[in-house]
Amino acid sequence: DRAAVGLSVVAGGVCLLAAAPAVAIGVIAAVVNWGSLDLAGPSEAALTLPYVMRHLLPTPLAAIGLGALAAAVMSSVDSSILSASSMAAWNVYRPLINPKADSHELGRVVRWSVWGVGLLATLLALAVKSVYALWFLCSDFVYCILFPQLVTALFDPKANRTGSLAGLAVSFVLRFGGGDATLGLPVLLPYPMLDPQQGLLFPFRTLSMVSGLITIMLVSRLRKQPSTV
Repeated sequence: DRAAVGLSVVAGGVCLLAAAPAVAIGVIAAVVNWGSLDLAGPSEAALTLPYVMRHLLPTPLAAIGLGALAAAVMSSVDSSILSASSMAAWNVYRPLINPKADSHELGRVVRWSVWGVGLLATLLALAVKSVYALWFLCSDFVYCILFPQLVTALFDPKANRTGSLAGLAVSFVLRFGGGDATLGLPVLLPYPMLDPQQGLLFPFRTLSMVSGLITIMLVSRLRKQPSTV
C-alpha cells in the first residue's frame, strides 16, 4: 500500500526532526563552560536536560520547562499504572477468579490494583538505580514470561486457562531461578556454566521461554477446557 509506505517514510523524517532539539541541548551542555557558572556540569547524561533548563534559562522559563517535563513523566506513570490495573482486573481477576463479576466489582478490583501496582512500582524504582537496567529488566520479563502466553493465545487454538497458568508458573520459576543482578537476586537453581566473575552464562532466559511455551501446549492438551486463552 503506497499510503502506508509514504506514512512510514514521513514518520521517519518526523522522528529525525523531533530528535533535533534533544541533540541541540546535548551539544549545548557539552560546550558550555560550566566552571564560569561555578557549576560542575551534569554528572550523568540523564540529567542533561533538567540541568540545562535549570541553569541556562531564565527562572520563569526554567520553571515552565521543568513543570512540563514533570507533567510528561507523571502522565506516563499514571497511564502505565492505570493500564496495568485494568489488565489485572479484566485479564486476570475476571477470567480466573470471578467470571461473573459485574462492572462495579471490576471497578473495585481496579482501584485496589492501582494501590498494589503503585506500591510495587515505587519499591522497584527505589531498588533499581538505572533506568536502562529497568528497561532491560522489563524486556527480559516480556520475553521470558509473556511471550509464550502471546504466541499460544494467537496461534494455538487448543491453549486454555490451565495450560496458561502452568506455563506462567514454569517460566517464572526458571527465570527467577537464574537470579537477577538488577534486583539483587542470587542464582537459586543449579544451572551449569556459572562463572564467579562473569556470572551465569547458561541461556536460562531462553530455557524459561521455551519451557513455558511447551508447558502451555502440553498441559492444555492434557486438561482440555472449553474456554481458551
